[in-house]
Amino acid sequence: MVNAETPTVRLYVRERGGKRNFYPAPRNPDLAACYWLRYEKDGKQKWQRVGHYDLVAREKLLLERRLSAQAQGFILPEDHAVEKTSASRVTICASVDAYLESLRIKNRPKKTISGKTYELGLFTGSCKKSYMDELVSADLLGFRDYLRSEDYAERTVYNYLMTTTTFLKKNGLYRIVGLLEAEDWPEIPRTEPEPYAEEEVRALLAVATEFQRLVIRFFIGTGCREQEVAHLQWPDINWMTKTIWIHAKPDYGWKPKTAAGTRKIPLSDSLLADLKALQATSTNPLVFPAKMGGVEGHFLRMFQDLGKIAGLSNVKCHRFRDTYITDKVREGVDLPTIRKWVGHEDLETLALYAQALRHDDERARAAANSQERYTLRPQLVKTA
Repeated sequence: MVNAETPTVRLYVRERGGKRNFYPAPRNPDLAACYWLRYEKDGKQKWQRVGHYDLVAREKLLLERRLSAQAQGFILPEDHAVEKTSASRVTICASVDAYLESLRIKNRPKKTISGKTYELGLFTGSCKKSYMDELVSADLLGFRDYLRSEDYAERTVYNYLMTTTTFLKKNGLYRIVGLLEAEDWPEIPRTEPEPYAEEEVRALLAVATEFQRLVIRFFIGTGCREQEVAHLQWPDINWMTKTIWIHAKPDYGWKPKTAAGTRKIPLSDSLLADLKALQATSTNPLVFPAKMGGVEGHFLRMFQDLGKIAGLSNVKCHRFRDTYITDKVREGVDLPTIRKWVGHEDLETLALYAQALRHDDERARAAANSQERYTLRPQLVKTA
């Protein structure tokens, strides 16, 4: 008989707003909160989702009973019955482990695997099923509704559902497809482009170091996505044709977002010259490596830090991409060519940039001002 100490089960509440912070449950029940149980197993902290306060007493008692039995070397009758009948069944937890291990074997970035681990942890924590063959549409719909109840943005709900359905399809142990219909997915409205104003770019450049200025110029001069810049290597630059080649990097477990993401992009002469100067001092195969020499994963942090110094808000990596596309549309480059340069699958998204420009170009301003021909000047502004 094992005389291990029974782990202590503590009650916590998870912070609302999609954050990962937990705090001890308040004395007075919070009927709007999501409750969790915390305990230690094999020296590691474990979490078990309970949900509504009404379920706390029952779930805590069951967990304490199970942990006490395990500490004494016993198996509860209900657990023993499950063991005898489930030898050939695939558990959800085993499938998650197999899926995450497949990502590691494929050399997917640690950041990606960490994100998938968290997202699938939310799914397994919210799902009351134990085996893959038990999962039905209602389980994914319940996960969707749980995320919404936790105040996750619709875009995040969509992404986490995509992670879960991909896991169900590609875990390698038990394939499940077709649980969600098209109408079950959150509707994600197309966001309007947010290009930087010229003054904002100049403000960022003014407070940046020489290397940071080159990074900013590269983002805004190529329209590349963050991970495309992070995985760019010196052989990807063709000094003769003055282009860069965006393509898969198997050694880093990375590939472009879509098939159209594999592409070549022209570079300006000045940007090319500065890259050449940087190469002369570099010993790293990556063009813009992290300080420790690996793939840079904190471009956003760098830009936001510069934004704080420059007094700017809403600093995002993708806004450089918006700026590049907007500039090309304004310069008169045709949309099919821009589509190839930025790696979009279709022209529909690019049309948003053209539509946005129509509201602020000279013809739009002339049309707006023509309506004032009846008054000729502002009526509420006092003149000397």
